[in-house]
Amino acid sequence: MKLAYAPIRRMEPMIVDRLRLAFPEKTFAIERIPQTLTIKEFERLARLAPFLGLAWTGMRPDPASGRQLKGNMLWRLVTIIKASSSLQTRFKGDALGLGQDAVVDVAIALLHGFEFPAVGVSTVTLANSVIADGWSDEQIVIAQIDFQVSFVTAPATFELVTLDDFERLGVSWAVLPDEDANPVSDTIDPPQA
Repeated sequence: MKLAYAPIRRMEPMIVDRLRLAFPEKTFAIERIPQTLTIKEFERLARLAPFLGLAWTGMRPDPASGRQLKGNMLWRLVTIIKASSSLQTRFKGDALGLGQDAVVDVAIALLHGFEFPAVGVSTVTLANSVIADGWSDEQIVIAQIDFQVSFVTAPATFELVTLDDFERLGVSWAVLPDEDANPVSDTIDPPQA
């Protein structure tokens, strides 16, 4: 099975590359994050501010899909900005212009209407200010930008074409949370009719 053309796997690095046009690595940390953060996860990420977190939140299929599935992958960009001096710098920016207002405006401009080559078009669907429940640091401000990227996929994308391809489908999953995880392999043998 080939995963090189899997929609989510292809989109993530392209989205990060697009964001890097305005959010350089030396200033902004960008990481994949879960859709909902625990307080412990948020505490770690808040220390990285200014921070951009990229979460895959789901997929919306097009009801008119035929044999190929077409639809939109749903993404969320979470921005975490920390005031460098007065609390107003959270919004208006400091000497480097790092405030929530500018970061959100620029991220929206980068993500809306951009066509990721050989993947699909990105459309911003919502942007709003949010709070982290259980977190109380007046210097931190958080926003999220929801966007979707259109895509088309089919079993042929993964080189799953014939019945034999599916019958011999071997899957390896890393199930441990650390980098030293040993993959667990399983072979799916469908029952014979």
